[in-house]
Amino acid sequence: MTGSSGVFLALEGVDGAGKTTQIDRLVARLESAGRSVVTVREPGGTELGEVIRRILLERSDLGLGAEAELLLFLASRVQLYDEVIAPALARGDVVVSDRYHLSTVVYQGIARGLGEDRVVRICEQVLDGRTPHRNVVLEIPFAESRERRRGEGNDRIEADEALLKAVVDGFHTTAGLPGDSIVRVDGRGDVDTVAAQVWEGVSDVFS
Repeated sequence: MTGSSGVFLALEGVDGAGKTTQIDRLVARLESAGRSVVTVREPGGTELGEVIRRILLERSDLGLGAEAELLLFLASRVQLYDEVIAPALARGDVVVSDRYHLSTVVYQGIARGLGEDRVVRICEQVLDGRTPHRNVVLEIPFAESRERRRGEGNDRIEADEALLKAVVDGFHTTAGLPGDSIVRVDGRGDVDTVAAQVWEGVSDVFS
């Protein structure tokens, strides 16, 4: 976990869990309290990260295997942390990320079959402390995820329904990396109720 003066939060969950909405609510609450907030998304957020994002989410013709996915996500993540997140934390900002390493543990380690323990070890070694102060997992059933995504264009990963079923279970069970602080929030409620639960799950980080 980073030891800088800022606060680093990551929101996680299966596609359709409501991360974007809850990030907006959380950022608004923090800014109304006078905090400077930087938002980032995974993968992406840097020139390198955006190139990797297009490869990972759009290039179904490349036949990417789980190991290649893992390494590309980590390359994007390290670049994002060093280029964007670390400077923001050094300034005392709050960084709110749409996904971070828990997604890799769940999607590639559990759902894609690389093995949770193996991916945890790799992430721990590569990230070397570049981790959030708090990971908030928005949990919804697979059927609700599918319903919320109905009519939307799915990227390469979202199009794999069997994968997403495993992802729902993975987010519910994973302990993440050693030292991770994980809060799970029921994402099935109305937006205001979920936002209140998210805040309850992170507010102590600021005390």
